[in-house]
Amino acid sequence: MHTLMVVDDEFNIRNGLVTSVPWETIGVKVVAQARDGVEALALARQFRPELVVTDISMDEMDGLEFATLLLDERPATKVIILSGYGEFAYAQRALDLKVSAYLLKPLSPEDLLVKVSEAVKEIEAERDRAQRLGEAIEPPGEGTAAGRAVVRRARDFLEMKFADHETSLESLAEYLGLTPGYTSKLFKAETGRNYTEELASLRIEKAKELLLHTNLKSAEVGARVGYTNPQYFATTFRKATGMAPSEYREMLT
Repeated sequence: MHTLMVVDDEFNIRNGLVTSVPWETIGVKVVAQARDGVEALALARQFRPELVVTDISMDEMDGLEFATLLLDERPATKVIILSGYGEFAYAQRALDLKVSAYLLKPLSPEDLLVKVSEAVKEIEAERDRAQRLGEAIEPPGEGTAAGRAVVRRARDFLEMKFADHETSLESLAEYLGLTPGYTSKLFKAETGRNYTEELASLRIEKAKELLLHTNLKSAEVGARVGYTNPQYFATTFRKATGMAPSEYREMLT
């Protein structure tokens, strides 16, 4: 069975997606459900679903922000976006993320099953390709001089690109000449934390510098270090430091 997570801030909709859609008919099992992007990201790290169906409009972290972070960590995940907006800007951002599908609410269980079934076929095709190739290309070895050199290059790249909200594991892997999966594995082995944690840590350190040495508002600081959503920046900063950006500035100035 393929694994799926459902993300929506409205309980009735979320519960309906979990219980009313006959997932078993296409070989899919729901392994987790979340009410916003923050909770969803934590559960995705725990359950590692192959497929995700997520709403866009949610508190704390919206669906697009969640999809961005998730695909940075697990680029092979198939993400299907549900939206009630019908606005091109949202659809364009979703397409830029290379999500599997962008569907407008309301939609029937049959329509959703069709799109998820297509994503399942993509997963199986990619798995078959990987098996045929035998994963012949290996990354630099863990704990070797070559591995450490790659991580140094990775950190140089993040230092240059941390402020770009489009910086991703895929763009880092392309820069290094490795696959995203190998890049993620090597980075974790050498540093003890994953790419997303490294990027978030760097962004928070840069945000601290701006809060101490400029008069920029918190939202402007967040934008300068790569966070397009001011609320998500504030939440991330508080999680990392134990205080809001404004409190951090007041304490140290």
